[in-house]
Amino acid sequence: MTDVTAAPAQDTTAAPAAATQSDTTVLTPSAPAADPAPATADAVAKPDDTKPAEAKPKEGDAAKPEGAPEAYTDFTLPEGMELDADVLGEFTAFAKELNLPQDKAQKIVDFQTKLATKQAEEYQAAALKQGQEWATAVKNDPELGGANYDKSVASAVKVIQAFGSPELRQLLTDSGLGNNPAMFKFVHRISQAISEDKFVLPGSQSSTGRKSNEEVFYGGSKS
Repeated sequence: MTDVTAAPAQDTTAAPAAATQSDTTVLTPSAPAADPAPATADAVAKPDDTKPAEAKPKEGDAAKPEGAPEAYTDFTLPEGMELDADVLGEFTAFAKELNLPQDKAQKIVDFQTKLATKQAEEYQAAALKQGQEWATAVKNDPELGGANYDKSVASAVKVIQAFGSPELRQLLTDSGLGNNPAMFKFVHRISQAISEDKFVLPGSQSSTGRKSNEEVFYGGSKS
């Protein structure tokens, strides 16, 4: 099977058309059905002698099944999806070995892209659910949650904003680790180690009686 890298894409399978509402049913006809008139002798169907007989296929005239082409043309993929070049080469060799025509090889590609899209959607749904469960666990934490939740979050966020790079913040957001209880407790402990009267954001000047970040972490001015 092919390995398809997918940024996830929409399912283009057409939904079946809705059935048209009928004014009548078998049990509720609009008018009583009239009895059919008896057939007369003249009305009996007769064979149509004027209709030309269908030509019988001659031996050897049966169409031969189409096989693999000399070279497969580019396969159609949903927008945003690409086939890995190495895997594509393996797939075309496999399809050629099975003597698959272009349309049948395309059906395999279509099925694989559909499967990859479904797997991506299931992964995203699972990641979202996990993040929500983590956030709930933090809110219910006996030490950091409950009445202390807002304060705990504010102090932890201050640490991330002060010392975390934009790349780290993006990682915590995209992966959902920003809701992870273990990660949250780790950052919260850092905020507790740097007490409010000592905590100075990078770039700010320390006032009298307050230590700078270098003094907190290194015990003195960083050279």
